[in-house]
Amino acid sequence: MIQLIWAVLVLLLGAGLCLAPLGNRTRAGIGVASQLLATALVWHTLAPVLFGGATVRGELAWSYPVGTLRIELDALGAFFLAWAMPMTLLGSVYALGYMRPFFDSTRHLGVHYALLNLTSLSFVLVYTAQHALVFLLGWEIAALAAWLLVIWDFTNQKVRFAGFNYLVSTHLGLIFLVAAFMILYAHSASWDLAQFGRWLQDNTGSERDLVFLLLVASFGLKSAFFPFHSWLPRAHAAAPAHVSALMSGVIHKAGLYALVRFVFLIGRPDEWMGWFLIGFSALSALVGALYTVGQRDLKRLLGYSSTENVGIAGIGFGVGCLGLSWNQPALVALGFAGGLMHVLNHAFFKCQLFYAAGAVYQASHTVDMERLGGLSRLMPWTALSFLLGGVAISGLPPLNGFTGEFVIYSALFNSAAIGVWAKVALCAAGALLAFVGAVSALSITRAFGVVFLGKARDASVHAPGEISRWMLLPMGLHGVGVVVLGVAPVLGFMLVQRATAIALALLPASRIDVLQPIADTLGRVGLISAALALVIALLWWLRPRVPSAPTAQRPTWGCGYIAPNARMQYTGSGFSWDFSARFRGVLLMLQRQKAPAGYFPSDSYVVTDCVDAVERRVFSVVANGDLSAKTWSRWLREDDPRIAFGVALVAIVAIAGLVVLSTGALP
Repeated sequence: MIQLIWAVLVLLLGAGLCLAPLGNRTRAGIGVASQLLATALVWHTLAPVLFGGATVRGELAWSYPVGTLRIELDALGAFFLAWAMPMTLLGSVYALGYMRPFFDSTRHLGVHYALLNLTSLSFVLVYTAQHALVFLLGWEIAALAAWLLVIWDFTNQKVRFAGFNYLVSTHLGLIFLVAAFMILYAHSASWDLAQFGRWLQDNTGSERDLVFLLLVASFGLKSAFFPFHSWLPRAHAAAPAHVSALMSGVIHKAGLYALVRFVFLIGRPDEWMGWFLIGFSALSALVGALYTVGQRDLKRLLGYSSTENVGIAGIGFGVGCLGLSWNQPALVALGFAGGLMHVLNHAFFKCQLFYAAGAVYQASHTVDMERLGGLSRLMPWTALSFLLGGVAISGLPPLNGFTGEFVIYSALFNSAAIGVWAKVALCAAGALLAFVGAVSALSITRAFGVVFLGKARDASVHAPGEISRWMLLPMGLHGVGVVVLGVAPVLGFMLVQRATAIALALLPASRIDVLQPIADTLGRVGLISAALALVIALLWWLRPRVPSAPTAQRPTWGCGYIAPNARMQYTGSGFSWDFSARFRGVLLMLQRQKAPAGYFPSDSYVVTDCVDAVERRVFSVVANGDLSAKTWSRWLREDDPRIAFGVALVAIVAIAGLVVLSTGALP
């Protein structure tokens, strides 16, 4: 435990030194060094816990009403900390290249690195806190630090609006979380999460159901489940690339951690809770995947795919909840192990994709896919990194995105489901998951083809070549993780095995070992994936070395037109137009165009964009509410005393009714 305390102190000291009157290069170096040291200290503590050691516990006495502050690092918290801290460190390293233009400017870059330190600090608090107030403190530090990181380019009005949208959304989630904690505190008379768990296990009924729904709403806002997702694409499009990567791959995973943690505290959820999680998550996966197809902004596309992937992980957790409800160890193990493995895999390939998108922006100063093209010849390492991440996010072997989804599929098609209709429903969820994977493959093929193949569609876009090595290094390390966890999925399972065992311990004792068969199956999957990877690598190596018959080069047939140009390539919108047209009921497509006029038109264009229907509906409701308020304010005169007397009378009657209808003694 002492190492965790030292890690917190190192992060705080590093943040303070980053704010000191030093040069920007020195501040950045201090930030990275403090992150490195804190990560080493945290790993020294969590490694034994993660691989079979005892849970680490600590207490700090505090005065009333806070009470004793308990810190506990179990296998679940250790699993999340194991990759959250190193990935935040890699994000800080990536920032050395991405933020290089600001090194010699008057901008205070130390603030940026101090916020990255506070983000790591929030992980330590959230993933180890057993006291509700400490948990809320870490939760709020993460939210405020992420908001300030998003609005780095605060002079841009769109960036400020994206930051405001995120700030409002995350604090709506905080309101739901505080409401749930207030109910739990009122019944348990304690801020200790273990006491919350005892009440949740001993009391079934409407109040527990309400707490569950409040928690799901809060964690859904944090993790950007549909329909609470609208802040995510805006924030990702506005934030620096490494901030987008950390938000999608690391920061908003705190919501999934909290969801699993409170499911474990409930112990044996009601059956409807598992079905609710599956339905809620499946809807998020479906809508998130569909929205990726229509995006022209590369970072918005990756943002919507995060909604898709948290939905996939949520399906696994929902199956695990059903296993707890039905007392089926196989479903518990497959559901929670698959969900946690997908969380880990998503962190690897999503950070890699955002880092590649940031490299594209640094080189070309745009992420508008309709202007890009041909970057694979100029930025081969970035193209390879994006390709690896794209194959992984599509859930295709031999990379890591396949392994977690394979375990979730195994859970959905497992015979342990109770009843015929339950089996049918789970199979339907599996079919929907397969469709989501196909849509994801379509959207990532579209993105890679339009951005990296062909030619630049806008002559004003020029990419001089590869970007800083400080940016390539994190991409390369994430790429290694994507490949290794794909060809050796047992390594990923080893990281989640102890956390899954916590869920299995909630069931009555069973002599059947359900974890070892999963490890054996993943071992065989890894062998097949490794063989496939070797074949692909061999073909890649042999391709330029095998002699082939010379082929004559001929111009592409242009239907008689002899002056083709780069604008005549397929655009991203054109690539997916037919598919998008089949889902017009979900995807809201806006089109701006200027038709050619005259015999020799000088200018014409067609611009298609897919906007967020939920966000537009919210803005519409707010606008209509504002209009209604203005109408009512004109009808109600402020200087009319009858209105004040009437409102007061209604309030008195309401209070009297509550007093008369209340039961029980006064506290």
